[in-house]
Parts: sequence; C-alpha cells; structure tokens
Amino acid sequence: MLARQIIRRCLSRLPALWMFAFAGAAGGAPALEQVVVGVNIDPDQISVSGISSGGFMAHQFHVAHSEHIMGAGIIAGGPYYCAHGTILDAVTRCSQFVMLECSALGLDARWCRNSDLAPGNKTEIEHVARASFAEAKKQETAGTISKLDNLRNGKVYLFSGAHDQIVPLGVMDALFHFYADANKGGVAAENMAYRRTFPARHTMVRDGFDKPAGDVVGSCPLPPADPPAADKDAYIDDCEAVAKASALKNHCLCPPAAADAAGTPCPPRGKEAVCRDLADVDLAGAIFKRIYGEQALKAARVPVAESEVLAFDQRQVFGKFSDTPYNALQNASMAREGYVFIPKACKDGRPCKLHVAFHGCRQGGTTDGRIGHSGNLFAKFAGYNEWAQANQIIVLYPQIQARGGAFPLTPPLNPRGCWDWWGQNYTHTAYHTQRGTQIKAVAQMINILAGGKNLLEIPAE
Repeated sequence: MLARQIIRRCLSRLPALWMFAFAGAAGGAPALEQVVVGVNIDPDQISVSGISSGGFMAHQFHVAHSEHIMGAGIIAGGPYYCAHGTILDAVTRCSQFVMLECSALGLDARWCRNSDLAPGNKTEIEHVARASFAEAKKQETAGTISKLDNLRNGKVYLFSGAHDQIVPLGVMDALFHFYADANKGGVAAENMAYRRTFPARHTMVRDGFDKPAGDVVGSCPLPPADPPAADKDAYIDDCEAVAKASALKNHCLCPPAAADAAGTPCPPRGKEAVCRDLADVDLAGAIFKRIYGEQALKAARVPVAESEVLAFDQRQVFGKFSDTPYNALQNASMAREGYVFIPKACKDGRPCKLHVAFHGCRQGGTTDGRIGHSGNLFAKFAGYNEWAQANQIIVLYPQIQARGGAFPLTPPLNPRGCWDWWGQNYTHTAYHTQRGTQIKAVAQMINILAGGKNLLEIPAE
C-alpha cells in the first residue's frame, strides 16, 4: 500500500521532477529562468522577425498575439495560413520548393514549371491576401488569436530578395496586401516598409560589421552564387559589396547638391525604389529601425563576442504547460537548446525591449560545426546582437531541429528543420493560432522573460 502511494505521488509530480532532473543535469544548459535573472522587459516593446520558415512563423506569431507584439520584420515569408494546412500547398503555392527539386532531378522542364502555383499577377496576389485574411477573421471569431484591429498600430518591415528562388515575390506581395490593405490589416503606410528589389538570394542580408573570419558568412555576387561549402545551410550573406556596385550602376550615389551643376536628378527618375532598397544592406538594423524608430536606437552598433549568446534548455519551457514536456518538445520538432542574447545594460533590472528572431530552415539547432564552437550560426551572426547591445534590446532565438518522422510519415515530419507553417504531418491543425504547439512554447518563453507573468495567453491542451 505504501509503495502504491509513493508511486502515485511521484506520478502526480512528474512534470516538476522532470524539470528538476534536467536543471541539474551535468553539461546541460540551464533553465531560461536561470539565464535571465535580473531581466526586466518592457511589455509594450516586444517584437518579432524571421527569415523563410521563420518569416512565416514571425507573421503567424504577430497575428496570433498582436495584442502584445508591436511590430514584425518578415524576410522571404508569406501571408497567414498561406499553405491552407497542407504540405502540398506549402511547396507549390507558397514556395517554389517542388519546382526547384524537380529541376535538380533533371525531370521534364514543362512539368516542373507547372508545379509553380504561386500567385503571379495582381488578381492572384489579391485573392491570396483575401483568403489569408478571411482565415484570420475566422480564428479571431473563434477566439484563438488576438483581435485583428491590433495590427493597425503595428510597425512592419518586409523584405524579398530580387534573386530569391525559394519564396516567390508574389507570395511576399500577398503578405504586403494582408498588412497594408485598408479592408485587411490596415497598417498605415508610414508604419510599413517593403523592400523588394535588393539584389540578394534567399538569405539574411548583412554587411561586414563584426563579421567572423572564414566561411561562416557567405556572399551574394551577381548573379547570386552558391554559398560557401562549409556553410551551405546558413543563408547569411555579406551583401555590402553587391549593394555598393548596384548603387553605382543605378547612379544612386548622389553628389552634394552644390556639386550637381547639371541639375540631374539623383536618384534618377524610375530608380527611387531601387536606390532606397539598396540602403538596407544590414537587415537586422533596418528591422529594428522600422519597428522601434531611428530615434529610439540612440547608439550605433558595437561588436559582440560569440560567447555572449547564451544557451538555455527548451525542454523545461514545455514543462510549464505539458505533463509530458520531453515528448511535447520532440513532437514540436524543437531543439534541446534555445539561445538568448542579453545586453550588459539589461542585467540590472532596467526596462529593456524584447525581440524574438526566428531562424529559417536548416538554420536551427546546433548548426555551428566549427571545432571549439557550439550553438547556432543565426543567433551569433545574423546581425541582431550588435544593435541589441548598443540599444538595450534582448534578443530571443527559439530553435527548431530537423526530424524525419517514421514510416508511414508519422508526425513530426520536418526533415529540413523548418518552423511549422503548414500543419499537415507536422504538429497539428491549429499550428497558426495561440493553440499551436510552437507558438505556445515561444509565448511561454516571453512570459518567462516577463518575470513569470502570464503576459501572453497560453491555452490549455
């Protein structure tokens, strides 16, 4: 009888015991609560951004929790519920993945082109935007996302590289209409920036500031070349030289007004958008400036050491809302460790901004394979930390890892380590709402950073 009572008592306390066991595990990362001791985030200064699948997720998260998310930066992402909950739509209508894989296999070019179903004209783009917003209204009515009116006061930055072969321009255009159209998101023009002509591939654009040695960061020559072999999956490129060359070619380098005796307009008529876009060679900085305002970023970038990016145990986050945290983490395809950067000025309790940066496919988990290094390349070198250090912005880097699923295609099927923006054979049908497993996990991370407050709603299982 006593033995049964002990077993029952242990079973009833499994989540707490599980968290305790891993908190003290040798060599394991500490709990997020331990890493962020002394941190005080301003609840009105929380924002998100992401690239590729992380761009889709940043937008999803913005829509799901717009009550508490003041702004979003989306690089090579797409509109809410773009995939309609199916993997087939995700790889044909919202990306060109099937077409690219088809071409790589040497299959019939006509068939390959037929697999590209992304919106290609104004009518198709507006149709996708309407369908996307209709789904958001449906979820708003069901109470599974924040009120959509919250989006109107948001700050939004959108970026699509001119040589992006993975997420077509039409998909990004649909996202723009989701936010900008008066009968949809209704974000004011002065609160939005959309850069769509920068000469880059599907990548996180940055410059040479604080760039690590070696092949960790690639380049983006014209036409875009393959990234270095040592870093083929990082998708982080130094595009400074390309931007300068393009600015010269397009006569964007304007002389002082007094020196322009001929009175030639600069930039030339018709090149205004191109020249404007070329200025955003540092995407992390451009995102922060759009969301928080240039006046709020009082200091310029400063160098940051790799060691200042801290790891935490993502498994313990799931213990806050799941009785089986380890299984929940595995089923969500989330990595054992996430990362956070905390500026020196944010460790003494003063209010700091919080930014959540979502990596793209094949960028999460332990992608840094250099000897003597550990952790994630995106978290270290995407360019956020240098601005964050100078301007009291905490940057959270939640992490996804690749999972292959088991035959016959049991979830989670995520061989490329992408955030879930399609649901089918991955997490579940509510992936794009506050009930989404990944969205819940990140919301819980934000709540922990907020001192354990229930700032963002975490729906029950």
